[in-house]
This record gives sequence, C-alpha cells and structure tokens, in this order.
Amino acid sequence: MLHVIIEMPLPVYDGFIDRCDESSPEYAILKNGLIVHRPQGDHFERILKINCDIDDADKLLLLASKVYPEAVEYIARAIMAALRSD
Repeated sequence: MLHVIIEMPLPVYDGFIDRCDESSPEYAILKNGLIVHRPQGDHFERILKINCDIDDADKLLLLASKVYPEAVEYIARAIMAALRSD
C-alpha cells in the first residue's frame, strides 16, 4: 500500500475540517493528523501533517474538491510526491 504524507497550513486544515461531517471517514483521517513546527525563514510555521494510505488521500482529495477547494493543492501535491517515490 502506498503511503502519503499530506502537509497543510493550519488555517487550511481548520477550514477543511469545519466543512466535514463528523461521522465521515474523512473527518477521522483529518483528526488523526499531527501539528508540527517547520522552520520557515527566521521563525517556525505550524502545519498539520497527515499520514495515510493512497486510498484515504484520494478520498480527502475528492471531498476537498467538493467542499473546500483551498485544500486541494496540498493533498494533490502529496499524492504526486508519493507516486513519484514509489
């Protein structure tokens, strides 16, 4: 199974998860993400890091395209990176 690591800024994550049904599998995937600090110039940026398989990433991508397009680029980028590294 192909492993995908999705990274997105916290404001994008917050907007996306706010549009998810709390009983959906996509919501559970998003809730399992970790907030990490990543160096950004002279300070640290807080991002959300989601580790999932390719099927879950595809589900997130489909949902994002319907309910929160701002998240699409981050999910698509992670899927492409995983496919290239396979």
